[in-house]
Order: sequence, then C-alpha cells, then structure tokens
Amino acid sequence: MNISEISIRRGVTFFMIYILIAGAGLFGLSQLEIDLFPDMDLPFVAILTTYEGVGPEDIENVLTRPLEEAVISVEGVEQVSSTSRTGVSAIFVEFTWGTDINVGENNIRKSLDMVRDYLPADASEPITIAFNPSMQPILIFNVSSDELGEVELNKVLTEQAQPRLERLEGVGSVSISGGTEREIQIQIDPYRLAANKLSMDQIKSAVRMANLDIPGGLLEEGRNEFSVITETRFNNVEDIRNVTVGYSPTGKPVYLKNVAEVVDGYKEMTQIVRNNRENSIVVLASKQSNANTVNTCNNIINYLPILEEQIGNNVSFNVIFNQAEFIEKSVQNLSTTAILAFILSALVLFFFLRHIVSSLIVAVSIPISILLAFFIMSQLEITLNIISMAGLALAIGLLVDNSIVVLENIFRRNHELNEPIRKAAEMGAKEISMAITASTLTTMSVFVPVLFLPGISGVLFKDMALTIVVSLLTSLFVALTLVPLLSSRFLSLKQQEHRFKLTRWFDTSIQNFLEKLTNIYQRSLKWILGHKKFFVLNIIVLFVISVILSGHIGGEFIPRTDQDRISLNVTAEVGISLPEMNRIMMKVEEIITEEV
Repeated sequence: MNISEISIRRGVTFFMIYILIAGAGLFGLSQLEIDLFPDMDLPFVAILTTYEGVGPEDIENVLTRPLEEAVISVEGVEQVSSTSRTGVSAIFVEFTWGTDINVGENNIRKSLDMVRDYLPADASEPITIAFNPSMQPILIFNVSSDELGEVELNKVLTEQAQPRLERLEGVGSVSISGGTEREIQIQIDPYRLAANKLSMDQIKSAVRMANLDIPGGLLEEGRNEFSVITETRFNNVEDIRNVTVGYSPTGKPVYLKNVAEVVDGYKEMTQIVRNNRENSIVVLASKQSNANTVNTCNNIINYLPILEEQIGNNVSFNVIFNQAEFIEKSVQNLSTTAILAFILSALVLFFFLRHIVSSLIVAVSIPISILLAFFIMSQLEITLNIISMAGLALAIGLLVDNSIVVLENIFRRNHELNEPIRKAAEMGAKEISMAITASTLTTMSVFVPVLFLPGISGVLFKDMALTIVVSLLTSLFVALTLVPLLSSRFLSLKQQEHRFKLTRWFDTSIQNFLEKLTNIYQRSLKWILGHKKFFVLNIIVLFVISVILSGHIGGEFIPRTDQDRISLNVTAEVGISLPEMNRIMMKVEEIITEEV
C-alpha cells in the first residue's frame, strides 16, 4: 500500500493532517524574519589603532607594519591591506570564503596580543571589528530643539536618548553624529613649563591620577562594615586648574593653572552633518545581527514620541532614512507577483481542464505547498527576503506540475477505462508516482549545486535554492496525497457533468479550439519532418546568433534597486580644510535645490 492509497482510505486523517499543515504554515510565516538580504557572515576583519599626533609615515613604521606581520600568518587569511593616516592605522584582513569569522577574529586577537608590548606605549589598543551587514544603519533621523543649543542637545542625546534607544528590542547600537561637543582643553605654555622644570608626561600623569576614585579600604563600626572611597573626580573646571602637577625647588606646589590655560571649549570638528541645508545632529541606529529589521525599525519609530516627552525641551525627531520601508515595499511587490502567478496559474488550469472543481483541486496545491514550505523555512532559519521570495515566486509555476500529471492520469483512467473514481484515484496516482518523483528529483538537481557555490554568490543564493527545493518536495507530497484524496471525493462522473448552459458552451468552444490547435501542430510537425536538414540548419544558425549576442548582454552582481534616494560622493583636492569643504557642499546643495 503506497501513500496515495493510504491518503484515500484514511481521508479524515489526511484532512486533519492538512489542516495542521495549514496551521503550522501560518505559524511558520508569522515566525519568519523579514529582511532585505539573507544573513551573511562576510570574511572581513578590520584592525583599527590610534596614535594621536603622529604622521602617516611614522604610523606605517611603528604600527601598521608590525601589526600586518602579526596577522598575515593567521590561518585562512587570503589578503591583507592597510591605510596609514595621521593618527590612525587601519588594516583590513580578508579570509577565504567559508571561514568561521568568529574563529578568525579570535585568532587575529591572539596574534595581536603577541606584538602588543612592542607597540608605542601611547598608542591605543588595537580594535578588531568583524564586518557584518547588520552593522549598517537601518534607521537615521535628525534631532532638533528650539530650546537647546548644539552642545546641550548633544549632551542630552548622549546621556538620555542613546541608552534608552539601545535598550529597545532588536537594537544593536545607536550612534550620534554631527553637532558640537563640549571639551575641556589644557593649553600648555612651554616657557612656563620649562621654567618650572616639568615635562608633558608629568602633566598628563598628574591630571590622570587626580581624576580617579581611589579605594580607601574598609571601615568597621559595630556590626556594620563600610567601604571607604576617596572621591577626587573633577566637578568643575576650577578643580582641573588647581591640580598639583609638581613642586618648585623650594617645595612650593605648582598648580596646573601656573603652567597652562584651562579652557572650557568645544571639541575640534572633524565632520559637519547637514539636513535640509542646515547644520544638524543625526542619530544612526543599527540592529542586532539576528534581529528583524522591520520590527526593529518599527520599535524605534513607535518609541520616538515617548522619548520626546521624556526628554522634554521641545526636542523633536524626524526620520530621514528607514530601511524597513524599502524592505516592506520589496516584499509586498514580490507577494503581489506571487499572488498574480497563482491566479494566472489557476486560470490556465481552468482553460485547459475546463472544469471548476478539477481546476480548484490543482490550484489548492499551490497555497498548501507554500504554507508547508513556510513552516520548513522557519525551522531552517531562512529569512523572508527578496532572494527567498524570488525563489517562492519562481517555484509557484513548478508547484502545479506534479498535481496536473496526477490529475490527468486519474481523469484518463476514470473516462477511458471507466474505472470508479476511487479506484481511478488510487491506481492513477500509484501508476504515475515513480515518474513524477523522478521528474521532481531531476528539477531539484538543478538547484542543489547552488547550495555548494563558494563565495558571496553561494551565501546570497542559498536561500533561493533552499526555498525552491523545499517547495518542490512539498508539492510532490501534495500531489501524491491531497490530489488523489480530493479527486476521489469530488470528481465522480456525475460531479464532472456541467450543470449550466454557459459552462457547457465554454467546454465545447475550448474543445474545438484545442482540436484546431492540434491540427495545426500536426501539420507543422509533418512539414518539419519533411524538411529535416533545413530545420536543423536554422536551429544551428539561431544558436550561433544567440551565442554571439550573449556577449553583448552585460551583467551585474545584484540588479539595481530604486530606493527613492540618490547618493552623491564629492571629492575635493587633498588637504582641503573642513570649512572650505563645507562651503563646497553648501554650493552643491544650492544647485540641487534649484535644478531638481
């Protein structure tokens, strides 16, 4: 007894199974994460080290070269490139595709630890960053306030908005860009420093030690014990001015204000952020690596009105970029395409089968197969992205193939062999089961190799291949169980009779049209068989022309997408100052405003 016979004889059981499948599919769909692209672990690691006040050549000699020599021998490293700039060393390490990037990053850290003692003492600890697409901002919004200046607004965002936003579900990190930040500047007078026989290192050490909370031990009082902490952190600028940095030859203390000017000023601006032709402060939010982009963006946007009330001071947020909007539009477009494909498939089935019930039996295999595929996708942790959705849209046309073949064989046995519909369903599905199984496996064999593609191509298109393979397997199961079951219950000869005059007329008209089409095909085939050499020659010519034209098609890795925004990169001459670059960008903004 095969699975088709079991499904027919245990109809109620299988009806319940498919109800459970539908429920599991809807549950799986609700659990699928929505994203733009599949999750990708890019095999790139960056190493960033800072050494303030040092030129590019010295950065290369004392930082970049030793670090490069340390990481080049790490297992799996394919290429190492670096950039040395004033005060910054940036090294980019590329691993071979397929390398576990977490293991690779740990190996790099171990190698860096071995050379850390040979680096300058004033250089920062090398920071390793494993590249991840989730590090890109998914939401950007600018902040404005009628009551706060740039410094106060920047402080409020850093102390109040940033930690609250980072606590939201799915949010990985929040960064603030633009505006002016407060900075306490110590401007050393070299002449007064030399007169007091002090060095820069002494000043740095004294200021650093004066701004520490030093433990003072334990204090016991009766049954209680208290921790004593000496609080010496700076509370105001005057505390900094009064730091003792040394002593004169007579033993008199030398204060910081005796050798330097302490200025409560602003941090040197290294970037200017503008929005709508005005200087602005923007907040950039990134998601956690396993978070849902759409849900994370919605969580932040829904929280912004609450945050405005909590902060007060007439602070308002305005969203500039929301990646969730593009994702939702893309998924919606693909969903619409899939629905249209389903409707067109059902209409084509009705055109050729010319019977509503039989068309519905085949058409219902599409949503059932997709629902089952959704459940399996959720278990395989496949996200609902434009790649997997494209696989589903492509698979819809393939899902009905097996069901059509099974239904046609049931029809043949029921009409031509005059078998009862129940027996026709059992024998028809059994007779054709091996053929459609082989056909499905053959189709799957086209997509299975995609799962083993190396590089980023394999990472991107793995979801598409898995989606199609899963859909084909589910369609085979549906064709061998649900189609025979429904046919045995709803396709008896009496039920196949047309009850309305319109349906009888439609059946007759389509039958006549198909007969004429068959006659045309037979005459065409007869003519082709009579002119074999001419036909084969034409096929060869067309093939050669196709090969020649294929070289002029061109190609690209990912098709262009319209995200309703344009990015411009403006490059000026090397060494241009920030104010001058700002003036150029203001001119660019003016041109865009006038021309666009």
